[in-house]
Amino acid sequence: MDIRDWLPEFQVSAETDRDLQTYFFKLPAIKDIIESRAWLVLGRKGTGKTAIYEHLRRGKPANLNGFYSVCLNFSDYPWPAHQLYKDAMAGELSAYQKSWMYLFYIKALSKLIEIKNDAGETLNKDLTWAHNYIKTIFGSPDPTLREVLFSKITRLKTIKGPSAGLNEVSLDAGEISLEEVAENAQLKQKLRANAFTLLTYFEKIFKDNIGNEKIIIALDQLDENWLEGQIEEYSKVLINLLNVCRNIASDERLNDKLKVIPFLRTDIYHSLKFNDKNKLLQDSAIIISWNENNLNDMYYERIKKYKPNDLILDDEKDRSGKVFEVSFVRQGTPPFKYICRRSFFRPRDIIVYFNKIRACHKNNVSGLYTSNELYEADREASISVYNEVIDEWSNQFPEIENLLTVLQTIQVETFDFNDFSEKCRNEFADISDGVIRQYINFLFDNSLIGQKKQGRWEYVSSLPNLKINLQNEFRTHHALKYRLHLIESRPSQNI
Repeated sequence: MDIRDWLPEFQVSAETDRDLQTYFFKLPAIKDIIESRAWLVLGRKGTGKTAIYEHLRRGKPANLNGFYSVCLNFSDYPWPAHQLYKDAMAGELSAYQKSWMYLFYIKALSKLIEIKNDAGETLNKDLTWAHNYIKTIFGSPDPTLREVLFSKITRLKTIKGPSAGLNEVSLDAGEISLEEVAENAQLKQKLRANAFTLLTYFEKIFKDNIGNEKIIIALDQLDENWLEGQIEEYSKVLINLLNVCRNIASDERLNDKLKVIPFLRTDIYHSLKFNDKNKLLQDSAIIISWNENNLNDMYYERIKKYKPNDLILDDEKDRSGKVFEVSFVRQGTPPFKYICRRSFFRPRDIIVYFNKIRACHKNNVSGLYTSNELYEADREASISVYNEVIDEWSNQFPEIENLLTVLQTIQVETFDFNDFSEKCRNEFADISDGVIRQYINFLFDNSLIGQKKQGRWEYVSSLPNLKINLQNEFRTHHALKYRLHLIESRPSQNI
């Protein structure tokens, strides 16, 4: 049976991979999220943040250390609308904190009420009051992000707390759009006043009634849908978010019964400017990192799921390498190691490379992939990696395409700082020495270029503690070699 008949092309996006739970990789990060006090997940694009998020979304409490999950995707979040809830009386580092808490306690309380309803419990007076408010104002017992923001909150006449004993929610007639609110200072004040009054009640009711239940709120794709020119303001929003998550994590009344877990790109976290950032990184962050071994495990789980029953894979040594008819390729390298060295050590890179090999494959006697197919896929995978790099950085670092052009015009894989400086001056008008150093540091920190360590070319993705030295030679990552049309060396560089 030929390998293409049983091993499929895999989805690169975690959201569309329906079998994700079946062969989900066992990363320490997952255990840390549900068992440790850490609450911030950091990783580069493509390292699996959304896959972990999907694991939490689809997982049952029995598999999540007893946590019920509430998963919020911010890919189409209307950030400008969020700004209407900004506390005008607060300073920059707390202006959005109440708005984040308002969102979290609405979602947490909705989940708690759902848990009790599913268990057949009768809601007490406070929870009944909250349930009525949530259904009436947000239009659903479990409102979406948009329903929370675009609610009937400005139409509330008065807010009488649970102690008043009234179950009816009184609304003014007529609809008020957020556009109207944005243009009217009085309506904005009413929006915030009503929202923050509800927050006070919702927070107390949740803490009084959480009991032995545990709820985790996961936030994914917080870096999506940012408008150009608004990044500085969004950064303040994220800083406020992190402060709220930290406060919830340290709240003794919650006693680890509520965890809010933001999934953030590492580069975005490092771009934020606030006190105790490094301390928070040490104390509360889970950094997703991969090596050749757990990447091999990740792909091997897929192979085991789809392999025919009569195909024996009893030798665990090669694992994913067993889909090749040879044990070694160029320079005595095992096939999976060869693929890893042409990746940024991210699951996405590995899956794409194998998909490219599958596309190159032709039926043969062994029924497995060949070394020539591995080499042929190298070129297609290089184009894919290039496009991923553009996609990863085009918003936050728009100079990325120009910098890749700089690497291409150098023409060779190996170069020195003078080569880079010269090509930068050709590509960027009136560029300063300081900016050139900034650019080469950016390429180095993100593994687009690397340097030798103990006689071997290394990159930050494979050796996180690698430090740049401008006096030494650089090498463009092999994953980009074919797309940038680089040769190993100029004739004059050959020894």
